[in-house]
Amino acid sequence: MSWASSEAIAVLWFLLPGFVATGLFRTLISNPKPSGFDSLAQVFIFTVIVQVATRLVWWNRDTEIIAPAYDDTAGIAMSVLIAIVAGLFAAWLWNRDLPHGWLRKWKLTRQSSYRSAQYSAFAIHTNCYVVLHLKGERRLFGWPREWPSRPDDQHFLIEECEWLEDEDRRPIAGVSHMLIPASEVEMIEFLPTATDSDSKD
Repeated sequence: MSWASSEAIAVLWFLLPGFVATGLFRTLISNPKPSGFDSLAQVFIFTVIVQVATRLVWWNRDTEIIAPAYDDTAGIAMSVLIAIVAGLFAAWLWNRDLPHGWLRKWKLTRQSSYRSAQYSAFAIHTNCYVVLHLKGERRLFGWPREWPSRPDDQHFLIEECEWLEDEDRRPIAGVSHMLIPASEVEMIEFLPTATDSDSKD
């Protein structure tokens, strides 16, 4: 029983950096969280990346990829630190569509890393005002602060709100932001600003 317990603990220590990196990655991207085998596959991939990176950083240590010993505080800390960096870097790449962008250039896929066409459109048009065409033929103009990661869920957070009536824009007095349910939006127009310097944070 003690042998089984020690082996299980060793495996958990070995997988710990993979869980840390995967947790950070999933938290920072908009894609649905995988479950079952797909989830474990992500953990294993990050575990291998982190363990190899740890050995490369500490090249003069034991080159065999094994879990740090329980009393190897420095080794465990280094693995977790590299896991944090790996998770953040992977999320940074994913949120900029870089992996799929490279693959599209090589004509290996037509997919993007974003979870929906709507989310992809907002990610591409980062320097645009929007016009939300709402049910009932109303149109809302404004700057998109937040938008849904899924078209069937969540809300749009719009600031600098103005109602569009024919060719005129009517500011909404006393309103700094407006929260619009995604289910109320029928169509979205993107209106580029005059210059890139107008882009908002």
